[in-house]
Amino acid sequence: MERPIGGDRSLLQKINTVAVLRALHAAEQLTLRDLAATAGVSRNTAEDAATALVEAGLAQEVRPEADDQRRVGRPAKVYRFRADLGYVVGVDLAVHEVNVLATDLRGIERARFSRPLDPQAGAEDRSAAAREALLRAIGAGSIRPADVLAVGVATTGIVDRTGRVARSTRLPQIQGRDLAEDLAVLPGVPVLVGNDARLFTLAERWLGTARGTDDFVHIVAGRHITASVFLNGRLLTGTNGAAGEIGVLPESRWDTALQTMAAWPHDPAATVAAAAAGDAEAAARIDELADHLATGVAAVVLSVDPERVILAGGLSRAGQTLLVPLQRHLDAKTVFPVPIHTSTLDHDAVSLGAVRLALDHVESTLFDTESVRPASAVTT
Repeated sequence: MERPIGGDRSLLQKINTVAVLRALHAAEQLTLRDLAATAGVSRNTAEDAATALVEAGLAQEVRPEADDQRRVGRPAKVYRFRADLGYVVGVDLAVHEVNVLATDLRGIERARFSRPLDPQAGAEDRSAAAREALLRAIGAGSIRPADVLAVGVATTGIVDRTGRVARSTRLPQIQGRDLAEDLAVLPGVPVLVGNDARLFTLAERWLGTARGTDDFVHIVAGRHITASVFLNGRLLTGTNGAAGEIGVLPESRWDTALQTMAAWPHDPAATVAAAAAGDAEAAARIDELADHLATGVAAVVLSVDPERVILAGGLSRAGQTLLVPLQRHLDAKTVFPVPIHTSTLDHDAVSLGAVRLALDHVESTLFDTESVRPASAVTT
């Protein structure tokens, strides 16, 4: 049952309490003075809010260390957010494997579990494997099912707002599946589902090269190429979950880029290495690839005018060997130059994005000014 902390409060008091909670959530710990400054409230207001949050189980007062107790004068009050009051789980239900991360409410890893998947397996078998992996992960982290507050799930394909896979070319057997329902293995725990490339973009904004950037285009380029758009501080999904899917247009030349690589006499890694070493033929192949790739990238850039482009996926490992010609071709196709950067995230990127999706859901409840909720009411 949801209830406001401390009974009836004015809207201003609620807003102040949420501001204090946000400040604690964003920091390891804060003294009362720093808490007031960070939240933008008076010291007395900060103390009242912190006390209410401690009583609600959302924060705790940090006791001074033994050495601190020997200091002259009254020790400063220190508070921190209780990141261990609950946990979230991120599931990357990929084509060849399922990867699960369980974290606390700050996104600090508590446990993980992975297992291979047969791409030809039926939809029910894949969902059953994901359910098993989820339970194995929380078991490995000694997390009680009742303490899981949300589950985020990433999958290939276009996912609609209900969590149903509306379209999937790589895994046609899951088309039409309601993965939110399929993975509802923990009673009462919300399951949120998104496209894997879109959730990779959430992880990029949270922990990657785009950290702190409100407007960027995210290109995941490897065996397949796809785009996501993060605009005005929000991930664009679109009415049907298909925002950024310009790769379906032949005019984007992304299919041509993939076909070009497939026709190279050597594998991409060897071709990149040869180009970096000064091989003119290999450099020409990389330049041709960059030209094809830049056409689709330019189409997205011209549509949303981002601050930067982030290149992720297997092709990002080519580094400056690809980035330099790609930047040149992109500049030639756009009105204003938009810098291209490579992603710093690795194999965990999609599962981290699924974690971020789950955290966003939990935080939307925690930071609700209508009712600052106690730990017992965080689940929705």
